[in-house]
Amino acid sequence: MHIQTQDGFILDAVYNKVNDSHTAIVFAHGMTVDKENEGIFVRAEDELNNAGYSTFRFDFRAHGASSGNSITDFTISGELQDMRDVMTFLKNEKNERIGLAAASFGGSIAALYTSDNLEKIDALLLANPVMNYRHAFLEPITPWGKQYFSNLPARLEKDGFIKVGSHDFALGKTLFEEMEKYAPCEALKKYSNPLLVMHGTGDTKVPYQDAYDCYEVLPNKHKKFVPIHGSEHGFHEEPHESMVTKLVVDFFKEVFHDLV
Repeated sequence: MHIQTQDGFILDAVYNKVNDSHTAIVFAHGMTVDKENEGIFVRAEDELNNAGYSTFRFDFRAHGASSGNSITDFTISGELQDMRDVMTFLKNEKNERIGLAAASFGGSIAALYTSDNLEKIDALLLANPVMNYRHAFLEPITPWGKQYFSNLPARLEKDGFIKVGSHDFALGKTLFEEMEKYAPCEALKKYSNPLLVMHGTGDTKVPYQDAYDCYEVLPNKHKKFVPIHGSEHGFHEEPHESMVTKLVVDFFKEVFHDLV
């Protein structure tokens, strides 16, 4: 299925509507990947559907099968608009409760979105989230970050974009300019509903310590942090993928157990 955003982008999505369910779980992917690449969410989807919950996976603009050019259209503000339009669609579908699970860069978008829409997200799960744009991208401290984002200002000035990852996904100048203006962790301090943060201790892309340090300063009384010992970014290896998938499913089933 497809959703059209208010600013004209077409988002490709998989909406599994469970009959008689009034609760939906939204899955938001990271940068350069798409809705099919987050294995923990693809696997959790079936289990949550079987438990009676609707689910919604989608490609952000300029990712996967959605429309848009990554250099010009992949921005923080753009992904926030995508999130707003997804939530509007789900509310129009009579979903009374919404859970949001987001990974990596998508985790930063989820934190920013939720801070301005506190009443719309009843449970939030962040998997290896980007909580500090400076440490992940602008002044990178991880091996992956240093590989792709070193000498960033000069390279952006010269080319207007940089290419990242094995598929040479192009990131434009506007994205990095916006990173200077947004603070995901600060935004997350406003959120008080159930929150689960998970991060691999062996993550070489997004700093584990940033996620933990952010978690520590959150005033949320319904928060939980789970370190995934030895796991790389994305939890793609076993036993980590199965372990994290179970955490995702159990978290939402616990929060929404009487609200299917």
